[in-house]
Amino acid sequence: MSSPNGLDRLIDHFWHHLDFTISTPALLVTLLVATAPFLALVLFALTQREEPLPPPAGCRKLGLNGTSNLSDQYSPKFSKGGEPTPENPWTVKALFIYPLKSCAGIELKESDIVSTGLKYDRQFTLAQQSTSLPSLEGKVESSWHFVTQRTFPRMAQVETEIWIPHPQAPDYSLDAEFVKSEGCLAVRFPFSPDVGFSIDGFKGYGKVLAAKFAGLSEPMVEFRVPFNPPRERITRMGYTSEEVTIWKDSPKALNMESEIPHEIMDKLRYALGVTNPLTLFRIDTTKYREVFKCAPKKQDVGFQTIIGMQDSYPLHILNLASVHHVASHLPRAHRKGLNALRYRANVYITGPPAFDEDNWAKAVIGNGTYHISCRTTRCKLPNVDPETGVADRNEPGTTMRKYRVIDQGSQSPCLGMQVTPLTGGQLKAGDEVRVLEKGEHFFLKI
Repeated sequence: MSSPNGLDRLIDHFWHHLDFTISTPALLVTLLVATAPFLALVLFALTQREEPLPPPAGCRKLGLNGTSNLSDQYSPKFSKGGEPTPENPWTVKALFIYPLKSCAGIELKESDIVSTGLKYDRQFTLAQQSTSLPSLEGKVESSWHFVTQRTFPRMAQVETEIWIPHPQAPDYSLDAEFVKSEGCLAVRFPFSPDVGFSIDGFKGYGKVLAAKFAGLSEPMVEFRVPFNPPRERITRMGYTSEEVTIWKDSPKALNMESEIPHEIMDKLRYALGVTNPLTLFRIDTTKYREVFKCAPKKQDVGFQTIIGMQDSYPLHILNLASVHHVASHLPRAHRKGLNALRYRANVYITGPPAFDEDNWAKAVIGNGTYHISCRTTRCKLPNVDPETGVADRNEPGTTMRKYRVIDQGSQSPCLGMQVTPLTGGQLKAGDEVRVLEKGEHFFLKI
């Protein structure tokens, strides 16, 4: 357990800063008396430690076990690239999904490819309710709008987990709550309660100390919702189907407000800095959003591209050499390392030279074929540090605007490519990347 280790460090720190030594029983008594309030506070704090929720019945957690495949992303060996050779293979370096739009991602070893991209990716979004001023007739209109790190950078600190049904789990049953829903989404976020000279205030202080002992910056609050609730649950829980605006698109989606206790959603609003009503939406699997723009045409490929809560396309790929190139152009104070996770790609690749992907049109990755639909135009979201949830005022956005505004029709800098799967299959770390066609790209607005 991590708590005793944290407690030991705190006590050692306290002990070594005493300005006297224990040489007599009297001094020992003095020390015990002097430290009694401190020790009592420590013990009280430990009683306030919130135990994590047990694993969902019949499920296992999805994700990569062990060291991240991006743990060495800053290595200079990924900065050059070249033609594909046995010495320089073009491969998938890492895979990530972001089940809850704009929140922390989950690294995978492998993933199924479905029509909306990587399975489980961006199926949920948080949205705030905006209400208009009364009209002359007194009419007030309200609507839901998605929220992202662009406005609320602390969303980077909202952790997500996907738990999927697992027949080998000891408590597996077809009737288990989340087995019937194809698993669940777990959401965990930092929240520091109020502290002060009251019972609740002392409990809040205890929770903060308990989190510190456990190696956390703040106490964490968690809730779970079904990943893909069946119709019976949707009816029983009273879900509503409402429009939620994502850029200029307003799909009908499932409002999951009834699944989350109000006090937890209030804490999440406070933690993120959202002042309007906030709720969780899930894409309605009977009403996926259709993509046109630069996506392959239905008459050519036999289907219309669809997405969940993504900004615009099913998949996003990123070349690590391109990230290194941007990092090398940053002001000196920012050159310690540009975390590729700032760009929130699904597929991170290595091998190609920087920006070689700018003109890809079609590629085989692993056992699947992909339409490279367009370049990824960038807003200020990459300015948010995914490790701290703090937004830099300028970088890397300012540097990218100096030399990466390359797509006709757009005044935004580009990095990475938006992709449409042409076939199903599976994608895994280590898969070969093979470019079939190259071509020009032109930005088309939503």
